[in-house]
Amino acid sequence: MRRIVVVMAAAAVLIAALAYAAQQSFTIRGRIGATDQEAQEGYFALDSQTMIVVKPGSEIHQYLRAKVGQRVRITIDQETGTE
Repeated sequence: MRRIVVVMAAAAVLIAALAYAAQQSFTIRGRIGATDQEAQEGYFALDSQTMIVVKPGSEIHQYLRAKVGQRVRITIDQETGTE
């Protein structure tokens, strides 16, 4: 009986840790699409469900312009250090 309680407690801690880690980032996958004008202005579609707007001339803007027509995975993660 005691073993079952210990195993269940350990499983609960593991599940809680995984749930906490899952909340720390967000990942989206899809094909990047944009017309020439949209890409120039910083508007990119990810499949037909998501629109991403970035600052023209930024590093992410250059990356997304190079990836138009390709499948990508974008992860938004919480920064842990100070800036």
